[in-house]
Amino acid sequence: MRINLNEILYAVSFGLDSVEHELMGTKMGHSKRVTALAVMTGKALGLNDKELIDLAAYSILHDHAYTEVNQEELEYKRYNNGEGYSKTDFNIRHCIIGESNTKYVPFRTNNRDVILLHHENADGSGPFGKTSQRTPIKAQLIHMADLIEQEFDLNMSDSNTLGGVLYFVKSNTGTLFSHEISDAFMKNFKQKQLSCLTFSNIDTYLRKAIKNYDDDYSFSEVRNLATLLARIVDFKSHYTCRHSIGVAENAESLALCYQFPEDKTTKFYLAGALHDIGKLMIPNAILQKPGRLDEYEYEQMKNHAYYTYDILRKIKGMDDIMVWASHHHEKLDGSGYPFGLTAEQLTIEERMMTCADIYQALTEERSYKEGFEHSKAIAIMRDMAMKGEIDYNVVNNVDMIFSRRGTFHDAATTVLN
Repeated sequence: MRINLNEILYAVSFGLDSVEHELMGTKMGHSKRVTALAVMTGKALGLNDKELIDLAAYSILHDHAYTEVNQEELEYKRYNNGEGYSKTDFNIRHCIIGESNTKYVPFRTNNRDVILLHHENADGSGPFGKTSQRTPIKAQLIHMADLIEQEFDLNMSDSNTLGGVLYFVKSNTGTLFSHEISDAFMKNFKQKQLSCLTFSNIDTYLRKAIKNYDDDYSFSEVRNLATLLARIVDFKSHYTCRHSIGVAENAESLALCYQFPEDKTTKFYLAGALHDIGKLMIPNAILQKPGRLDEYEYEQMKNHAYYTYDILRKIKGMDDIMVWASHHHEKLDGSGYPFGLTAEQLTIEERMMTCADIYQALTEERSYKEGFEHSKAIAIMRDMAMKGEIDYNVVNNVDMIFSRRGTFHDAATTVLN
């Protein structure tokens, strides 16, 4: 299957930045600016195209484990009188978990310990005590880029900002940054490079700085990437810690039932994994509320479907995935959101994704309910179908497939025959 990995990650970065902004107070656009700074210096060091592509992907993902560590910390507080992690402990945990999660990403070069050690200082004073000699070059590049981005407002592309950045790097050479990394940065970073980091220029720079091409990824590689992205979304809230994965699996089951070809089945799984990516934009106070949402909160929550659309529409060549993912709350009678589409406008794929999402939501535990048994979930869905909200035929197939959990591959090939 041909996809552009970095285009997907660039689009998703807006959601990742929203999480980091909420939890850590970092600036919006953080991931892309870190990526651009790392790539600039990586090019100066002579990294090849594949290394630069992987460096960019790692830079976007360097803090992706924040949602998972945040949930871990909330659990930790329950047993420690409300005491949370120290900043060092938080950094260590998100590095460890982030490194573990990179097994899901289809990288093309050797990237061991890049996420794990991206907070290490050159003199060994970082959280794991590794000097620059024992820290991968990509991790060093991300570390320097991350600190520069946090220290300066890089939307200000004036001479004062340039001078401040250069002084910061020079004065921390040998302590925070190795001489090799600092020298490459100092020789390369000029006013032109600084201007590339502004909000209006950074997307253009990223697309031009790295050889931009679709690559062939196996279906298992795409599935693994989808699994990682789903984990990032699901760990935003304790109450949805398996929702996106569940919807992706439900979508795959339905795709097999409808005898989609392998590439379309994989894309449908990816759409299921990404359907709630917009929830990264929703405040934790709403997602984590231990009870039903009030009217205002519910309206805020509904925005996540549009955010999913807005994030995914930026990815070239993925219009079908964007539609399947972002229309999962549309209803046949036009009462859904975000666009109020009607039966005449909703394809069978969109109807299937809606049912995959509804079934998952009904059968999983939420703050205000236990997960329903299969028969109860199907009864509710049939009632919705009778009211003209969702597709009755799809509901029947959901019933036939998911009543035989664990053997859906066998069921899927017989339901429509």
